[in-house]
Amino acid sequence: MTEFFLFVYAMLTLFVIAAIQRNRRAQRPSPQMVTMVGWGLFSLSSTLAVLLGAVALALALGLHMQLPPGFDAPIF
Repeated sequence: MTEFFLFVYAMLTLFVIAAIQRNRRAQRPSPQMVTMVGWGLFSLSSTLAVLLGAVALALALGLHMQLPPGFDAPIF
């Protein structure tokens, strides 16, 4: 399921970036929907970066977190 969401996120991001670049080259404004989706993707990316950065910092400082069931990958 994660792969599906990553695929949708990537395709949506590529579409928004391509649409904004095409409109910028043509010197016309982007539609409001494209701009709003772009801001939503930016917010999602920023939030995930901060949360994953906090997890990485906690692991680096020695916090031992309980992993979800089925997540047996060794961290170190």
